Amino acid sequence: MLPKIRIDLKKLIAETEKKLVYSDAPGVDAYEIAGYVFGFDKTDILLQPVREVNETDLKRFEECAEKRAGGYPLQYILGEWDFYGFTFFVDEGVLIPRNETEQIADECCKFLKNKKDLTVLDLCSGTGCIGLSVAANNPLCKVYLADISEKALSCQRKNLEKTALENVTILNYDIFKGFDEKVFPFPDVILCNPPYVKRDEFENLQTELHFEPENAIVGGEDGLDFYRCLAEKWLPYLKKEGFFMFESGEEQPPEIVKIIEKQTAAQPCLMSNLKIKTENDMYGVCRFVSGIKY
Repeated sequence: MLPKIRIDLKKLIAETEKKLVYSDAPGVDAYEIAGYVFGFDKTDILLQPVREVNETDLKRFEECAEKRAGGYPLQYILGEWDFYGFTFFVDEGVLIPRNETEQIADECCKFLKNKKDLTVLDLCSGTGCIGLSVAANNPLCKVYLADISEKALSCQRKNLEKTALENVTILNYDIFKGFDEKVFPFPDVILCNPPYVKRDEFENLQTELHFEPENAIVGGEDGLDFYRCLAEKWLPYLKKEGFFMFESGEEQPPEIVKIIEKQTAAQPCLMSNLKIKTENDMYGVCRFVSGIKY
């Protein structure tokens, strides 16, 4: 039996909070780590701060707190993160789901409401959080997750197994190959949260982001490589009355609209009736480009 130590967890968390200089919410992070390691949530600790814990768990807490103090993402420490009402596995080497990205799943679900037998493509799908959330809320639609990263694909498989969804297909596919009707059905919906940071801006990003995979963050010299690919090689194959939505960085949506409009001029027979708009995220930042093909 492991030896027990009597400790004031509230005090331990307060001391830890002071060390988490890279966190926007150090108190939240400290309680999350305590819950992960000791199994007590914030309410438990506040009601009964003095607890008996074993030495191994205390050491583990200190190790996790030290990692977080160095900027290591909380999501990687916990190994999971909530997104659109679901809890997804998050592995090191895979892009961490963000709250603002839930807007893609939400807008897609609004579009799919009262529809069935539609095909949804989630490209550059990472953990699979967007596509799996859509699939869970629309069981009569078929969702395809496509990514080239084996770490991402492994994470997706874990999340698919956890959700036990039967309307999802995971594919190892490079989106720069373009749409292939031998691999995918013609889509009614195309969703994508691709890498979009400019190459020369990567080094100046906040510390936490440097623990995430660079190939899931950097989108070429100007950050727009993936949008050119989407406009040229995917949107032309979107079905009539189909919906698309892409996430991007600040100030990029107008540039992405120009890319799509340029491609529309180049392929008028396939894209002439595309209605495009930009949307703000939950923080008021212009972050999304979406549209419907009429």
